[in-house]
Amino acid sequence: MIKELPRHIVAIIVLALAIGIVAGLFIAEIPLGNREVALVILGVAVNWASQIVSYHFGTSEGSTRKTNLMNEKRF
Repeated sequence: MIKELPRHIVAIIVLALAIGIVAGLFIAEIPLGNREVALVILGVAVNWASQIVSYHFGTSEGSTRKTNLMNEKRF
């Protein structure tokens, strides 16, 4: 569990970043020339967040646990 802690911390930071960017779009007005750049950054942040959620609630987390259990039983 301890070795997974940095991974979880990075996941929380990325999710907070994505939420912050979405909230920022509702709070601050983006200058006309920067809107496209802001939307690209938003797309990247939301994509990262969706990958994190997919990993933690999808099959990858379970697969990692299963692999770790199999490796423990071999030795």
